[in-house]
Amino acid sequence: MNAHTAGDWRAALTQDGSWTLLHPAHGEGCHSDAGAWTQARERYAAVIADLPEATKARGCVRLLDIGTGLGLNLAAALEACEARGLKLDATSLELDPTVLVAAFALFRREPTCSDGHRRILDALEARWEAQGPPPHAPATAALESRGHRLNWILGDARRTLLELSEDRRFDVVFLDPFSPRVDPPLWDADFLAEVARRMDPGARLSTYTVALRVRVALARAGLSVGQGPPVGRKAAGTLASRGGELPPLDERAGQRLARALA
Repeated sequence: MNAHTAGDWRAALTQDGSWTLLHPAHGEGCHSDAGAWTQARERYAAVIADLPEATKARGCVRLLDIGTGLGLNLAAALEACEARGLKLDATSLELDPTVLVAAFALFRREPTCSDGHRRILDALEARWEAQGPPPHAPATAALESRGHRLNWILGDARRTLLELSEDRRFDVVFLDPFSPRVDPPLWDADFLAEVARRMDPGARLSTYTVALRVRVALARAGLSVGQGPPVGRKAAGTLASRGGELPPLDERAGQRLARALA
């Protein structure tokens, strides 16, 4: 991973040729160094293909995106939906707006990985410029494009998720904050239980972590837990679903989860 400075955030070129950003305080990257765009497509957006037929028949995928970051996961979801003739209705939660400031600056210098990513960034930046930067930017920015909808909400996700309408439900969840080591609040069991409560039958959650305590929290929240796809050197992530079938955990991981839940 090759890096150079982008404000307080450091821009880094990942192995598939796409860019990510490294956090100014703890240094973790927003994406895998194996490939930021690869991770967005294969770890996150790929779950859209496995949604129940009833969800696809509705013609719209309701996404909860936890950690807007550079907007890559949103872009991958947008392209996955368009490839299947579906509309995307996304709610994206982000605590730190400076990551998007850095992303806007980065992608004025460097090529974006896809047309979808450019559309996401252009829409967010246009809204940003119309409303003004933080602290003057509104807590919520809603924008529409080609029938898609993105509701971008700034603030602590533990609070902003609770502030959503009580009837707001999701078909897909991308759980992509920084690691449990540096960002423990967004892996807390109470927060994950609220996320699970917002998932409709057949909904799927994807995350990169394989931490046992996260899997236990998801299972105790009433979700089935399975093996996520490999991305780069990371053998697997975690999938969770409300009633849907998932690839099983490997034998050792399954036994550990069963013991922890006993």
